[in-house]
Formats: sequence, C-alpha cells, structure tokens
Amino acid sequence: MLTNNQLEQPQPPIAPAWGWRDLCITLLVIGVGGALVVLFLRTLAEVANWDTTRGFVSPPVYIAGTLLYLIIGGAVLTVIGPRAGWRDLGLQWPHWMYFALVPPIFIFGMGMMVLTNAGVTLLFGEFQNPQIESISGGQAFGGGELFALWVLIAGIVPLVEELFFRGVLHHLLRRRLNGTLTIIVGAAVFAVVHFIPMLIPGLFVAGLCLGYLREQSGSIWPGVLFHMLQNTLALLAMALVLATGGVS
Repeated sequence: MLTNNQLEQPQPPIAPAWGWRDLCITLLVIGVGGALVVLFLRTLAEVANWDTTRGFVSPPVYIAGTLLYLIIGGAVLTVIGPRAGWRDLGLQWPHWMYFALVPPIFIFGMGMMVLTNAGVTLLFGEFQNPQIESISGGQAFGGGELFALWVLIAGIVPLVEELFFRGVLHHLLRRRLNGTLTIIVGAAVFAVVHFIPMLIPGLFVAGLCLGYLREQSGSIWPGVLFHMLQNTLALLAMALVLATGGVS
C-alpha cells in the first residue's frame, strides 16, 4: 500500500514507444524529400546550364548531396528523436576511454580493409574505387574543392550515417538480437545500402568496427570519429590518385 509521501513524489515520465513503424515513416520522409531535392536541382541545372560532369565537385550535385544528408538527419531527429530520446539513438556523450579505443581499432580496421580489398583484387583481377569517378569526374581537386568535399564527406556524412545506422538501426536490432549478431547484421546492411558491389566487403569490415564501438560505448560518437578518420583518409587517397594521374 502506497503512503501519502510516495503518492506525492513525482513519477518519472514513461518514454513513448517507437520502433520499425517509425523507421518506415522516416524512410518515407527521406524518400519524398530526396526525390523533390533531386528533381528541383536537376531542373535548375538544365535551365541554368550548369556543368554536372565533375560529380560532387559540380555545385548542383554537391548541393543535392548535402541537402539529401541533411534531410536524412533531420528526418531521424524529427520523426524518431522526440519518441526515442538521446540514449536510444546513442547521442549521449560516452566516457573518454571509448574515444581512446578509436585509434587502435581504426588502425586494425584499415589494415583489415586493405587485406579485404586485396582479396577482391585477387578474385576479380583489379580493384578500382568507382567513387573516384562519381565524386571527381576524373579530374584533380583544387584546394577549395577538396575542403568543400571534406566538409561533406568527412563531416556531414559520418555524423548522419552513424546517427542512422548505429543510432536508429543498431538500437532496433539490439531489441531482438544479441550484441554480436546486431553488429554483424548492422554491418551487412551498412555495406549493402551503399550500392557499390566492389566496396561491399571493405565496407562490411568498417561496419563491424563501427558497430563494435557503438555496442561497447553505448554511443555513436566514437563511431563518428572513426568514420571521419576513415572518410578523410579515403578522400586524401582519392586526391593523391587524381593528382598523380592514376585515373584516366
């Protein structure tokens, strides 16, 4: 039987339930918003006769890519955020030691990715990242172009992708699966959703590292740091290949 004191004490609010239905609504918002952005900028590029041959270096393509990622992040925070809370999405700040884990895991992960890509080369005879052509149009970057690409590829992209994959998806999978299976399934989805067959094995390895950091820390922020380092390294390697004429 409750006493008067117990009755007077405020009870903690019950977080509203959220789940796969909310994820589907979020994906719908992303799909509609992304389609509208692409349609508008494609029409604008045709009317203004903007050059789009240089991939993401071309202003309309860069703007479209940036807006698409902002729509993804905004949809997650608007549709799921109020119902989930920061802890579910891994947005709480972790203990500093989990950031200290990032450098050794990053070195290990990059080493495994190199070995994985070497295996792909042995199987298929060559390994060439198709993102080089799609991002650059095959031409070397200028200093301003490289910085702008870094803001998008190593800044916005890691934050939004970690919020979606290691925030939303990891939490939903973890409700039904143990930690190991959650990391594996999340890594597989992360790799496949990039829609680049040649890069799937390497992206799967990266996804395993990112999932491990999320599972251990309970936060997406160590994974964001890992992802930023990975994308920065990939962008610099891409710039070096283009500067030395490695892509015709």
